[in-house]
Amino acid sequence: MSQNESNFITDKEYIRSVIRKSTLSHDHKEEGQPSLQYLVPMDNYQVEFWQNFQANGGKILRCHTRQDRLKFLKMLAEDQQYNAVLSTHNNLCPDLEQAQMNYVNAISVHMPVDAVVALSTCLVARTGSIGFTQPVARFVSLRNIAKDVIVISRMSDIVPDLEHALERNKKFGKEAGMEFVTPTVLPKADGKEVRTPQHPRYILLLLDENRPQNAQPAD
Repeated sequence: MSQNESNFITDKEYIRSVIRKSTLSHDHKEEGQPSLQYLVPMDNYQVEFWQNFQANGGKILRCHTRQDRLKFLKMLAEDQQYNAVLSTHNNLCPDLEQAQMNYVNAISVHMPVDAVVALSTCLVARTGSIGFTQPVARFVSLRNIAKDVIVISRMSDIVPDLEHALERNKKFGKEAGMEFVTPTVLPKADGKEVRTPQHPRYILLLLDENRPQNAQPAD
């Protein structure tokens, strides 16, 4: 290994350690977010998340049962014709098999995937962000992997602010780091959205067991 390669690996590990420490800090805030005492209270933070997530460019498919979730996964598999999908959690594999998605549990630089399927146990209403939790020992970013990021979560996982998200993570996963990702509106060419690993589409399969089948969040 050359000296340059050695230095690159050392620098990369240092950067990762900084990210891990930052995400575990109680004082961590999204850039530009003021203290809670200056923010207008939210009347309904679940509706707030729904609106902010979609305004940022995210897509929401509401599910009431596991069968609904399977239906949407099958729909995406058929419509998008994914060649390969990265599964980030072992307990997602049965659903991906039933949806007839070709999935892998690891990737290399020589084997790109079309989509990532991940779990999120924390959705931040104020910014419309998704919180991904990973054990610190293998903290890996979900950025820049695929042109579609399919996220599975629940309405009950929506929290008002980043502070609530970090407090929740501390309560349920003391040895975990968190990455917060906010969707962005995709660039367009010839009137069509252009999806790339650098500008992916975020599709949220949101489990809502408490609402009637045809209900929509209030405006």
